[in-house]
Amino acid sequence: MQYAAEIARMGAQVQTTQRNNNDWRIVHGLEAGQVISAVERLPKHMQALARYCFGPFTRDELAEDREWIHTALMHVGMQMRLPGQGQVERPPAEAARQLRWIVSAAIHHHAETTYPYNRPGLHNPRRIAAWIELEHGEEVNTRDWSRRDRSTWGGVWDRLLDTLDRWECEALAPVAGLITSAKAA
Repeated sequence: MQYAAEIARMGAQVQTTQRNNNDWRIVHGLEAGQVISAVERLPKHMQALARYCFGPFTRDELAEDREWIHTALMHVGMQMRLPGQGQVERPPAEAARQLRWIVSAAIHHHAETTYPYNRPGLHNPRRIAAWIELEHGEEVNTRDWSRRDRSTWGGVWDRLLDTLDRWECEALAPVAGLITSAKAA
C-alpha cells in the first residue's frame, strides 16, 4: 500500500512486476471510490445527471436516473411562462404535454453533446421534432420556435439547456475538487 501511495504521489510508474499492476489497481479503486462518494453527496437529480452523462452504464440501466432528471427539469419548465399560456397562472394541458417531450429531448441532447460523446445532438427544431416522433411517437409543434414578441419553445429549450449546463457544473465541481487536491498533494 505504501508503494501505491508513493506511485500516486509521484505520478509515474515503471512497471516491472505483477505487484506494480495490483498497486495501480488499488490506487484506481481508491480514486474511483472518492469520485463515487463525491457524486453520492449531491442532490438526487444531480447524482442522476452525473451518472446519466458520465457513468459507465447503458441507457437501459439509467432509466431511473433519467426519470429523476426528467422530473426535476419538468419542475423547472413548469416555473416558466410556456407558449400558449397567456396570462393564466397554470399552462394549458397541451403546453404541459409538449413541455414533457421537449424536456425529454433536452436531456437526450445534453447527454449526447457532453464528453466523451461530443455528438452534434438536436441542434434545430426539425431535429428535435423528428427525435420526439421517433422516440416517443408524439408530434410536437415547432412553428414559431423563435419569436421576439412572446414566449416560444425555442426560449424554453434554451433555458432547459442552460439549466442542465448549470446542474452539470454543480455536479462535477466536487469531482474537479478531487483532481485539484490530488495534484496539490
